Amino acid sequence: MKKMDYLNFYSLLRQEESQKTKTLKHSKFYRTDKTTYNFLFIFDGKILIKNNSPFFYTSKYISKQFNKLSLSIISFIKNNIFMLCILNEEDINKFDFLIDSESFNVRDALFNLKIKNANILSAGYSLYRWQKNNTYCGNCGNKNKINDHGNSLMCSNKSCKRKIFPSAYPTIIVNIVHENKILLARNINWKKNLYSCIAGFCEQNESAEETVRREALEEVGLKLKNITYKYSQYWPFTNNLMLGFEATVYAQKNKIKINKNEIEKAKWFSSNDIKKLHKQKKLILPRKEAIAYSLITDWIKKN
Repeated sequence: MKKMDYLNFYSLLRQEESQKTKTLKHSKFYRTDKTTYNFLFIFDGKILIKNNSPFFYTSKYISKQFNKLSLSIISFIKNNIFMLCILNEEDINKFDFLIDSESFNVRDALFNLKIKNANILSAGYSLYRWQKNNTYCGNCGNKNKINDHGNSLMCSNKSCKRKIFPSAYPTIIVNIVHENKILLARNINWKKNLYSCIAGFCEQNESAEETVRREALEEVGLKLKNITYKYSQYWPFTNNLMLGFEATVYAQKNKIKINKNEIEKAKWFSSNDIKKLHKQKKLILPRKEAIAYSLITDWIKKN
């Protein structure tokens, strides 16, 4: 798999055909010809999987038994409509095809199973989280209702009708370079020997480059220069748009000062250090699907 495939592992291309489907009236949508409906079921925050597939139930039409369920369109790809179906306790016992299905958290589903449509699963889970976290209107406090087949929410209060759309939180991640080494750090909650790049949320009224400077100073006490944008990645587990950067340290200000509230350890590693320690299993790098892996391995290739 190529690097850009890894960076887009969780990203779903918004095709024009898919966008048009989301605006169809229910009567037309449920009578769409020559299409197959593929359902992603989520119950209690977990993905239901059967035969190693989260899209184990397919149909040429949406039956009446689905009418009272929470249904949303994830995507429309090559005559396949992918649907999100959020289930409650009562729904679980209504459908025979759910028998023998297993529940997985989304990380296990994406990482440990060989899922063909990982980006669609990612998009479906992100849509579920967004709907769940926006149950009530932020303007008047009344309950929101599903709109545009789940791809927007509208306040149920007729005098308000505030409409909101899915969005992601901008977050930076930076590969910090000094001479022939890079800085890798580990969070206090991570598994043993796992190291990665410095990352953090963008704050209001702050550019991504300013966030890079602030996070480096706050977490490891380093002042940065030559901040260069590399590439981005959508991260579904926390709904972040990760903006990847590389930056260098001012020559006389390379002493690490760890913020122990967030960082357990932070060290300078040469390319050879990383290769040697990784081989000895004394250093664990982020998964290949993570943008941090691309930032680190791209630098190693050049050094």
